[in-house]
Amino acid sequence: MVNLTIVFLISLPFLWIWGLGLSWRLATIVIFFIYSLTFALFSENRCLGMMAAKTYWQKKFSLPQKLIYTILYTASFATIFFWIIFPFDLLLANLLLLQLPFVITKQTTLHAFLSGNNRTIKASP
Repeated sequence: MVNLTIVFLISLPFLWIWGLGLSWRLATIVIFFIYSLTFALFSENRCLGMMAAKTYWQKKFSLPQKLIYTILYTASFATIFFWIIFPFDLLLANLLLLQLPFVITKQTTLHAFLSGNNRTIKASP
């Protein structure tokens, strides 16, 4: 939610200019990609959401893994903005059919699994 809130706030000027149309949606997805890529490249792949939750990656990502993770994470984020039958249907399918089974069986999300089978861990007190 931290990352969503930050990206939404950054995208507000575009929302004001373009409204809720395709241009704003694509701009918000690009902003999310740039936001995620910035943290992937410059802060050990820890975004502000992970910092707020005091979580870390169990192992370090290589550069190709960071890029794969960022692309897949952004694709997952994009499901908020597009649907087939009803609003948020792709998001629900993503969360319930892809992410949740991986979190339950692999203790990590699909994008983290596909980019190196990495897991988040809580910081020790």
